[in-house]
Amino acid sequence: MTVEYEMRQGSLGIRVSDRGAELCSLTAWGREWMWQGDPAVWGRHAPTCFPWCGRLKDGWFEQDGRRYENGAHGFARDRVHTLVEQGENRLVFRLDADGDTLARYPWRFRLDTCYTVREDSLRVTYQVENRDSRPMPFQVGFHHAFALPLAAGAATQDHVIRFERAETPEEIVTGPEGLVSGKRPRFTGETEIELTDTLFDQDSICLTSLRSRWVEVALKGGGPALRLGMEGFPYVLLWSKPGPMRFVCIEPWYGLPDRLDGDHNLFRRPAIQVLQPGETFSCTQTTALLGGGAEG
Repeated sequence: MTVEYEMRQGSLGIRVSDRGAELCSLTAWGREWMWQGDPAVWGRHAPTCFPWCGRLKDGWFEQDGRRYENGAHGFARDRVHTLVEQGENRLVFRLDADGDTLARYPWRFRLDTCYTVREDSLRVTYQVENRDSRPMPFQVGFHHAFALPLAAGAATQDHVIRFERAETPEEIVTGPEGLVSGKRPRFTGETEIELTDTLFDQDSICLTSLRSRWVEVALKGGGPALRLGMEGFPYVLLWSKPGPMRFVCIEPWYGLPDRLDGDHNLFRRPAIQVLQPGETFSCTQTTALLGGGAEG
């Protein structure tokens, strides 16, 4: 049975499920800012990507002569995480390796997900620990989906993705299988990307070489906005379902899908992270609500 935990500081409140340690609700100024997971469109809210991001080539990897079959984005999003700390403005969930995870990923790990709520912002930190006796390959990433429109009556094209500064990013090119096949320039010199209902017809847009410390989902003419801190992340994905845009995901990742010509070895996966026994890795995404309490 799924259990949800609530926390509030001032006008900002969150609700987190123990299944996947997933953020299900972010409320402020009398409204909901997270996509509410309509299963007819996309049934999730903010799934954790761990212990890999994106797809495995042919749906499997091999380690020590054994094949491990798995789906996209790993399994942490579907497992029940244990609440290990609950304070006035802090929740910490934990997922430890067990027999079920070892059958899918043969390393002993610990994944902690920490939520810290302030009056105008949310801070989420993933901490990964290698509790195995061998080097451990992994990837980790965020996948938060924010509900659109940001203001009542606004159309998709009234919204933009806004960077802190003009960018010259490269896009990680993927094929129909969702596997990496190369790079190309995208949005060169832009500070804003206009949202349209066709922007994601070819699936997600993965950008690298960004210099901005944050990216916003905002209205063109001002009003409420969501600013995501992404400093230090090597990749940021933008995504929504094709058709009328009801949400947009901004996904800072430490990781990439397999290459089209990959060999099913996690240690040779693009952008793989490797922890030595006993080492830890952490990364943080912040979400700040801007707009002075404007109602949508």
